[in-house]
Amino acid sequence: MNIIEAIKLNFDYVNREESDGTETVVHALSDLDLTIEKGSFVCILGHNGSGKSTFARLINGLNLPTEGTILVSGMDTKEEEKLLAIRETAGMVFQNPDNQIIANVVEEDVAFGPENMGVPQAELETRVTKALENVSMTAYRYRSPNRLSGGQKQRVAIAGVMAMKPECIVLDEPTAMLDPTGREDVLKTVHELNRQDGITIVLITHYMEEAVDADRVIVMDHGRVAMDGTPVEIFGRVEELKKLSLSVPVMTELAFELKKAGLSIPEGVLREEELVEAILKNR
Repeated sequence: MNIIEAIKLNFDYVNREESDGTETVVHALSDLDLTIEKGSFVCILGHNGSGKSTFARLINGLNLPTEGTILVSGMDTKEEEKLLAIRETAGMVFQNPDNQIIANVVEEDVAFGPENMGVPQAELETRVTKALENVSMTAYRYRSPNRLSGGQKQRVAIAGVMAMKPECIVLDEPTAMLDPTGREDVLKTVHELNRQDGITIVLITHYMEEAVDADRVIVMDHGRVAMDGTPVEIFGRVEELKKLSLSVPVMTELAFELKKAGLSIPEGVLREEELVEAILKNR
């Protein structure tokens, strides 16, 4: 069953020159056909301007298609009366948690979304507690978000979305502003939400290593799908990815260079242990 379906999806940005008022149309998405299965963990990659963040904002109804359709659990984002239900179904986590955290206390921030949905007080308390447990932030419940690290703030932002009980969470470069420890914490959190609660995860990132454990990797280029497959299938196409101005995970790059040097190395090596095993077989 598909939770997200894009059908001939187009989105244009219009840039207007201040000097003479001339307009230039930028085609961010072009006839995009794409489905995402309920319960899956999908990673979307692409260089700057590939359309991946535009696609994320269309899922949540923050932008509306220029042409075509995007359905979230069968609901059309162009139908204004469906937007609240769509945003409850597909929650959004942005790159900078400071743009998403609005309250002065962690628990108040997590409660903000469901409270505005009209969730009764008793259930609200339960949702906040469960959401904080899910992201391992219970100990910080009464803290000010201003006293948290970047990774902790991002986990609070995820908890705020979780408290709304979405079926899907779309994360638009959520680790871009974090240090390695913060990135690891956030990735661990979203993988657990996917595995334990069956929440569909759509992760948009420019860190190739973050795609290694996804069920599916989609590579976008100029508003279209350039590649679509498992991590092994996608990262086995190193030269094609480089032509799209993308890198590959460190272990994949090393395996690729060793293979060019004459070693018998399989395509799409993703992890250190896989590479060590492949090298040992060459002895």
